[in-house]
Amino acid sequence: MKIVIAYDGSENAKRALFFTLKLIKKEDEISLVTVVKEAPRSPEQKIIQEREEAMEKQKEVIKDLEGYKVSSEILESPDVADALIEYCSKINCDLIVTGSRGLTGLKKAILGSVSSSLVSKSKVPVLVVK
Repeated sequence: MKIVIAYDGSENAKRALFFTLKLIKKEDEISLVTVVKEAPRSPEQKIIQEREEAMEKQKEVIKDLEGYKVSSEILESPDVADALIEYCSKINCDLIVTGSRGLTGLKKAILGSVSSSLVSKSKVPVLVVK
């Protein structure tokens, strides 16, 4: 199985990654994908502006993934969900995994979320980890 994991270095992204490891087999392929130059949707959203910072965040966690088939990718796009879906399509992935910030009510309605966008737009299953 090919799995795309949306990773921005946040605690939510780390939780999603390590939860996924409990569900997969060692022979499954993990693509750790970070999207840079994202248009901000809210002040508290973690935005990675520079490729170097993105690479550093990926390196920090990849060392903990020894024994798994892991590749990493840094994409540039103003829309995280669209970039992840396009990448997933390109590599024929079977699953997209993302963390959730847990927005509710008016905040979610106004700001939207990457996870909501992935769930509504993706043609492959999406696992949202809280």
